[in-house]
Amino acid sequence: MAFPAPWPSVRTCLALAAVVGTLCAGAPPGPAADLQPLPSAAPQGLGPIALPGLSHTALGTAHVFRSARPDVFIFTRGRAAGLHLLPFLRTGPDDAPVFAPPRPLRAPFDGDRGAIFETPDGAIRCFWIEKNTLRQFTFDRTTLTFAPAGSVSLPSAVGGAQSLAVFPVADGAIDLVFEVAGEATPARSTVTNASSADWRPYDAAGISTAAFRYRYLVAARLPASGRGPLANLRQLSATRRETYWGMMQLSPLPLGLDRARGLIAGSRLGTFHFHPTIDAPPKTSEPLLVAGEDGNALRHPSVGAAPFAYPSSTAGSCHFLASGESALYFYGSTGRFSARGAPVFRDPVPLLQEQAALYAGTLPSPSVVDWDGDGVTDLVVGNSEGFILLFKNVGTDLAPRFFPGERLRAAGRDIHHQAGYSGSVQGTGEARWGYVSPTAFDWNEDGRPDLIVGDITGNYVIYLNRGTPTVPALEAARPLYCDGLDLHGMWRCRPAVGRLGQRIALVLPDGDDHLHLYWKIDDFNVADGGKLRLDDGSLISTTYDPAGGTGRCKLDFFDYDGDGRLDLLAGTGRRGAIPNRQSGYPLPILGQQTLNTPLLLRNVGTNERPVFAAPQPFAHATHGLVQPGGSHESGVVGTKLGGGPGANLLVANEAGRLFLLRGENLRLLTPSEAARYRNQPNPFPVSAPAPPK
Repeated sequence: MAFPAPWPSVRTCLALAAVVGTLCAGAPPGPAADLQPLPSAAPQGLGPIALPGLSHTALGTAHVFRSARPDVFIFTRGRAAGLHLLPFLRTGPDDAPVFAPPRPLRAPFDGDRGAIFETPDGAIRCFWIEKNTLRQFTFDRTTLTFAPAGSVSLPSAVGGAQSLAVFPVADGAIDLVFEVAGEATPARSTVTNASSADWRPYDAAGISTAAFRYRYLVAARLPASGRGPLANLRQLSATRRETYWGMMQLSPLPLGLDRARGLIAGSRLGTFHFHPTIDAPPKTSEPLLVAGEDGNALRHPSVGAAPFAYPSSTAGSCHFLASGESALYFYGSTGRFSARGAPVFRDPVPLLQEQAALYAGTLPSPSVVDWDGDGVTDLVVGNSEGFILLFKNVGTDLAPRFFPGERLRAAGRDIHHQAGYSGSVQGTGEARWGYVSPTAFDWNEDGRPDLIVGDITGNYVIYLNRGTPTVPALEAARPLYCDGLDLHGMWRCRPAVGRLGQRIALVLPDGDDHLHLYWKIDDFNVADGGKLRLDDGSLISTTYDPAGGTGRCKLDFFDYDGDGRLDLLAGTGRRGAIPNRQSGYPLPILGQQTLNTPLLLRNVGTNERPVFAAPQPFAHATHGLVQPGGSHESGVVGTKLGGGPGANLLVANEAGRLFLLRGENLRLLTPSEAARYRNQPNPFPVSAPAPPK
């Protein structure tokens, strides 16, 4: 499925951008502008909803502002955790809603284990699960605040439930459906820390050693008084082994008279289950896998599929939204059912807002390249979902303006890297992550950029571009080989690729956790060029912790200081330790409580024989230590985008924002200067993008 683009054509925006680019090419913006995420250049700033957190769960819908269609309450997780309200603006293609920028709300609860709903009389209520208590709140439309409205003790059968669906009843009572812990297969390993040196996620036969935990559904009724106790407590699922690891969210999904009390549940692995009615006899409610238009079960693009119903303008029909560690998506109802009785929905499209920041997906790893040969530099960005997005520059290199990302395709299909059962060093629980990190470079020297890609597996592959200079066309991925064996290194890393002297070189963290040089032989083979070293002769390691704490290093060749030698830029995770575990960055010098930190390793040798100085972090004129935000990992590349007298940086925070930092606003920090930030994380402020000029 191609990533859809529900905004005007690139040709239309190129015409608009020619005028805007001329207007923007005057005096450069001040230093503070660097800390604004790059905005969408589509008309009205249209783009995928840009929330500040790492993953999201819709908690409910209600007509807060009395609009024609409901607004959405959504909770975002991560360092920027909190509740947001998406105000409805208008309806877009295929009945999909378009929203205004998210509005942060002050919530009286911390987490996403609840539901917000509108009663038939127009009141907005909230139920939230806190251990063995169901807390109740009302929401005031005028002040946009919540007020306590009592609580109910939960029986042990539903205590600690992870999600909740609410079905108002005509007499004022409320039917509740809880997601609760079910059966589990025991773990076959006593080591549970995925960053331990003793961690073994698979046995000698390649079989997972993890416990497989299931969830199931329990229903009950809250009396009209709202005071409890719960009545008619019953098991709704046919068994206690309904869904692996978690349903992520539950929601009513009314689909006509005979399915007016239907329910949809998500899953960590991305499938959706539909219960036609919650009124089925106990233990006989067999769920159906929600289907796509081809009749096969839909699978959400990312991990942690959390669905929530959104009303359709067609009677008897209902759409749903779904979130996870990804964009928010809209699944449009077709009004049809499969032969098995499963509801059929269209493929997901990103849920849109106006005045959006560019959203690159979580843990973005960017590359800069003129992808389509039009003379301006575009962005190619990989993310944790496993997709690679193209952000078309409809401005100029001096005044870049980017369209929202569209998925790149190879051999007629969206590029989508996923770990699957055994592809992650952290085990089967990471099956739906990809952590794809592309480097765009003309590897086979035919005048067309190719993609050299690292991902969650630690394997490195190439997508050769067999199109034309102006119409790229990628072949399917092929492995790179060294000494006849698939090229393999640390997971979640971006390889640096560049021309060193007369040869093309590739650098990545090898199996010993050292930066390692390889020389291109042909399209699919490289020669071992040995480990890279600092100017004191020492090797360059990249991480502090073993196992799952390894890798996460995003490398880029770029002549940062303009001396004609390619330096190395490195994007890191919090647990990085470049060049060693004693005096490296970020963790050894900046402490355990730090964030992703871009680094520069200056080449003090030659291009033919590169040798590097000790790494240095960057400081920004108005912000200090450059840490865009997040602890897992994110990328950095050098670029001339934005112009100016110095080299600029394109950096990313882990929530999917991209920032262009101009060289005149940057300087390098000494170790003593950097040490002042020890255990003092310094993320960029969370804010909306500045309106385009």
